[in-house]
Amino acid sequence: MTAHPAPESGGTRSRGPRGPWVAVIPQRDITSAKSRLLLRPEARQAVVRAMFRDTVSAVRAASQVEAVLVVVDRIQDAAHVRSPGVVPLVLPGTPGMNAAVREGGRRAREWWPRCRLAGLPADLPSLRSEDLDVALKVAGRHERTFVADRRREGTSLLTASEGVDLDPEFGERSRLAHLGSGAVETLDPNIESLRRDVDDLDDLLDAALGHPGAALGAMLRSLGHPFDRMSARQRSGSSSVAP
Repeated sequence: MTAHPAPESGGTRSRGPRGPWVAVIPQRDITSAKSRLLLRPEARQAVVRAMFRDTVSAVRAASQVEAVLVVVDRIQDAAHVRSPGVVPLVLPGTPGMNAAVREGGRRAREWWPRCRLAGLPADLPSLRSEDLDVALKVAGRHERTFVADRRREGTSLLTASEGVDLDPEFGERSRLAHLGSGAVETLDPNIESLRRDVDDLDDLLDAALGHPGAALGAMLRSLGHPFDRMSARQRSGSSSVAP
């Protein structure tokens, strides 16, 4: 396993008596990720990278977050998300998202011993930093919390307070798994962008019609019809699509 030395946080944000929030975002195997997008391989990989970049940018911009630990298979997979406060952790061959989140959380506790943990997937290109801040403020009142995706089946955020393990169960029906493990579900209405993960082509079309991050927006415009029309109309303030 490869990682950078104990990292700098990239900022001096005040956290008071509680430990800082450190986000753990795994992006595993970009070459095969998101097959349900039904795009040609090179386009699919470009979309995956763009979503990863937008997710990391939004998380890093959240005022509650001290640092972002990105877990990747290869160091080059983290090249386009490098910025102050974003730390790559290279774990070749780690089996699955949950193993990556667990190891990322363990490393985060080595580098930031008093930190609180937030595990997120890398497919939240419409995430607003303000929504994440709201969710983390709620999380500060509990040992473990989670936010379900918009289908209320999966999980788009899992948190653990200082000294508590994340105990991740990301995947199909993870909402029920996290409820069963004792995590408290966050139901605040002001966190909708945090629920909008992208798993398939319908989700990608929905992101194009809404407010995708800068990287995904540019990528969708480059893909051509229908994404270019959607993206152009989104910029002009309309959510309709010409036939």
